[in-house]
Amino acid sequence: MNLVRKFVTAAAGITALGSAVVGLGVSPASASPGGCVWGTDNCIYYHSNFTGGFNGDGGNDNYGNPGWYFAGCAGGNCDGDGQSIKNNAGSMYNMSGSWVRVFYNSNQSGPYIDIAPYTQESLVGTVVYNQNASQLFW
Repeated sequence: MNLVRKFVTAAAGITALGSAVVGLGVSPASASPGGCVWGTDNCIYYHSNFTGGFNGDGGNDNYGNPGWYFAGCAGGNCDGDGQSIKNNAGSMYNMSGSWVRVFYNSNQSGPYIDIAPYTQESLVGTVVYNQNASQLFW
């Protein structure tokens, strides 16, 4: 009986280890609920100190489109999680090798700010603080 119990325990441990190894193979985009990917995305945060809900966007997009919402918790803070990114961003981290232009209006129009490659930017005091609607990589 002890031998059977040891075998079942060992098999369960191997199964758990196999699941953990498979979990390690998950890409950064799917591993992070917010989807910020180093090298391609502009990571957008709800708060001005890079905390709260966040999400990554690697395209020339309008933030008001369906699906652009804060997903995940950064810095141990979940404020904003589930809310629309449009007109709610407090900070951004350009994780890409390109410049990102963040616009006040949709369709890449109106006043804007530029964020250098691999740079964190608090939006407080800028024209797009909580008034952000689109972005353009250049």
